[in-house]
Amino acid sequence: MPNRRDPSPAHTLRTWILGREIRRIMTDAGHTNNDLARLLGWHPATLSRYVNGQRHIPPADLVHLLIACRHTHRTDRDQLLALAADHHTPHHWHDHHDTGLYAHTLTDLEHDSTAITYYTPTSLPDILHTPDYYHALLTASPLVPADTIPTRLAAHRARCQLLTRKTPPAVTVILSNLALFTAANRDKTFPDQLQHLYTLASAPTISIRVLNLPALASPHLITPFGLLHTTSRAEVVHLPTHTANLYTEDPHTIRTYETLLTDLAAETRPLGTLTDHRPQRIPA
Repeated sequence: MPNRRDPSPAHTLRTWILGREIRRIMTDAGHTNNDLARLLGWHPATLSRYVNGQRHIPPADLVHLLIACRHTHRTDRDQLLALAADHHTPHHWHDHHDTGLYAHTLTDLEHDSTAITYYTPTSLPDILHTPDYYHALLTASPLVPADTIPTRLAAHRARCQLLTRKTPPAVTVILSNLALFTAANRDKTFPDQLQHLYTLASAPTISIRVLNLPALASPHLITPFGLLHTTSRAEVVHLPTHTANLYTEDPHTIRTYETLLTDLAAETRPLGTLTDHRPQRIPA
C-alpha cells in the first residue's frame, strides 16, 4: 500500500495567505471546492492548489473566482489582487482598516505552527490573556472601536484554543517583570490572570520566561515580535503594531531574530522562580 504523502508546502507566504482568504470567501458563499471548480470550469485540483497556496493564482482567475462567490467588495478585491500580483514578495503588511481581510492570518499561522516564540517585553502576549483580562484591555484602549470588541473576543478564543488542542505547538514566551506589573494595575482581573499564567507555565509544551529588566535598557529590545515555525512556510516573523501587522519570511530577517532570541534566552529565568512582581528600575 503506498505511503500517504504530506501536502506540498505553500508556494510563498503571500500565496498561502491569499489561499486562506479564498477559502474563507468560498465558505462564506456556501461553495465546496468541487462545486466552485465546476462553476468556474476549472479542474478541482487547480482550485485546491490555489486554496492551499501551492500555486500562484493569476489575477484574471482571482477576479472570476470573486465574481462567482459574489464577493464584490472593491477594497477587498484590490487588496487581494495586489497580494496576487506581488506573490514573490517575502512579506505581507496588513493595516487594520477598510476591510475584513486578514483578520485571521495570525490565528492561521499559529495553528499551522509546530513551535512559536513570543517576545513581549512590556506586556503579556494576547494568547496568554484570560477572557476577562483581554476584555478589560480592549475596553480601555482608545484604538479599539467598541463595535469591534465582540469580533476580537471571538478571534482571541480561537487563538487560545491553540494551547489546549490535542497536539499543541511548543510555545516559548519571553516577557519582563514590567509586563507583570502592568497587568497588576488591573486589580479586578490580575489575580485570575496571574494564576492563569502559572497554570499555563506548568504545561509541558509551554515555557514562560522572564527577562532581567536591565536588558531592556537597549531601545531595540522594546519592540515585541513572534517567531513561528510553520509547516507550510518554514519560519515566519510576526511584527505587530497598534494599527497593523507585518509578516515576513525574508531569510536575513529570520536569522536576525533567531540570533536575538538566542541572546535573550541567556538573560531569562523561568516564571516559577519569581517571588516579587513589583517593578524594577531600568538603569539609565
